Amino acid sequence: MKSLNEDLMEIKDQLRRQLKWKEQAERLQTQINNKKEITSILAEKLADEKEDIESLRNLSIANIFSTIAGNKQEKLLAHEKEVIEAKLKYQEAYKVLSELKEEQQEYLLKIKELGDLNSIYSKMLDRKEKLIHDEQSIWSQALFDLTEAEVDVLGGLQEYEEAIEAGGIAQLALGDAKTSFEKAKGWSTFDMFGGGVISTSMKHSHLDTAKNTVHEAEKRLRQFQDELLDIQNHMKIDLNMSELLTFADYFFDGIVIDWMVHNKITQAMTQIEETFDLVTRTLKKLEEEQILLREKIDELSLERIKLIEQA
Repeated sequence: MKSLNEDLMEIKDQLRRQLKWKEQAERLQTQINNKKEITSILAEKLADEKEDIESLRNLSIANIFSTIAGNKQEKLLAHEKEVIEAKLKYQEAYKVLSELKEEQQEYLLKIKELGDLNSIYSKMLDRKEKLIHDEQSIWSQALFDLTEAEVDVLGGLQEYEEAIEAGGIAQLALGDAKTSFEKAKGWSTFDMFGGGVISTSMKHSHLDTAKNTVHEAEKRLRQFQDELLDIQNHMKIDLNMSELLTFADYFFDGIVIDWMVHNKITQAMTQIEETFDLVTRTLKKLEEEQILLREKIDELSLERIKLIEQA
């Protein structure tokens, strides 16, 4: 009895995971195609400017500003601003594209490792039929239905746990991003009041850190979004996740215009705080649904035990 329950739970969980990974791999392919197009457009733009694409992939904001420090003009030419923004956007797009490809390969490998689960499940269904028609067996259709319902709810509970874990990681990443922007804002304020070369250098250094933390936050928010999509059949999430995934474009648009930097940092901090609140509210909803699922599992388990006792 226990062995059969364990077999059912194991195969159902594996089927759930395999389907989940297939859907995630497909979503990643769509994102990969979109990011490829963006990266290609930016690369072409920079090629027209005779830029070395390979050297741009690890370029820092501080390095960019140091290369133009020789230009003693207080304001950059509009063309120069566009090229610098394109460099930063290309770097970010290339980094995201590489990570998306790596994630997709990980999912495809997991899918392959699980093998042909449908044939295993078919054999289990055959075993189920034999047990139902065996007069010496306690198994009945009602008992099987309850057992499978219990397994399905357990699978749903697992989805919620995975989403809650992803949301918690996203919150931590957002916290790191906020901290890095607070440091950049401090030096930016000092710079505005004539801090000089050192304060400008420190501001740009902290913007580099902010850029990295924003990238990590976007990555974790995208993974949180994936987990939410996986449970959309269990729960309606009243949250526009697209709002959480606009950091990079927002961050790089206009960031190289010195007199705007302070304002952009302040706006970015506000957006991070709002996003953190959205994630927090979503996690609260997930936790509430998680409690209901646990109660449902307890109910199904009691029903199953009663049927066994009556057999």
